[in-house]
Amino acid sequence: MSRKQSPMMHPATIRARRRAATTRGGFTLFELLVVAAVIILIGAIIFPALMSTTETQHLVSSGDTMRTFFARSRNKAMRNGQTLALRYEIGGNQFIIEPWDTGDSNLEANASSFNMLGQLQQALIDDRNVTMRLLQQVQTLPGDTVFASGTQAFDSREFAQFDPTLNANAANVDNSSVTESVGGAWSQPILFYPDGSTSQSEVRIGTKDLQIFVLVRIRGLTGIAYVTEIMTQSELVQLDQTRIAQ
Repeated sequence: MSRKQSPMMHPATIRARRRAATTRGGFTLFELLVVAAVIILIGAIIFPALMSTTETQHLVSSGDTMRTFFARSRNKAMRNGQTLALRYEIGGNQFIIEPWDTGDSNLEANASSFNMLGQLQQALIDDRNVTMRLLQQVQTLPGDTVFASGTQAFDSREFAQFDPTLNANAANVDNSSVTESVGGAWSQPILFYPDGSTSQSEVRIGTKDLQIFVLVRIRGLTGIAYVTEIMTQSELVQLDQTRIAQ
């Protein structure tokens, strides 16, 4: 009597089992869609946080940039005996540093540069000419940051040069600015004097949506600049209200 072959050992059954095992080793379309949805959800949560971190870094970098330019302007004014003016574009990201004319540039330059050989005087004038060429260029803030606004204390020295009773060279004063040929609304000049003092000022730099800010402040008497911690829009409004109340 012939013995029947077990169905489990039949070649067709073995091939079917292999095909089933191969099929179970992959992912179904539903599983792939679930994974994709999870990735999108995680990205939607993380991306705003990453963007916020980037904006914060750009804001801090912009504050440091302005503090550095404040210090450079002060040092150049002291070194060259030339008053310098810094203007920034309100609502934009541009700023410029220029010489500030008092009506007699040669007198101002030579006031602290005389020596018997004249070498220091000539070196100072040459350096000053280089400064004029380099500084009269429009600079920009890093990242997507803008000059939101600014405040400035009254500085009588800014206007004294136009008064003939205080300045014998008032008629020769020419403070035309490169900003006149550049679009945008520009701030009052922040002045850096040869004696190391400056216009006491506060420059507010914010993100494009004006939600967070840093304030760059410069003390008039000492010319020392510093950057505040990051402030929100509500904190800035509260600061303004406090100042008004005082």
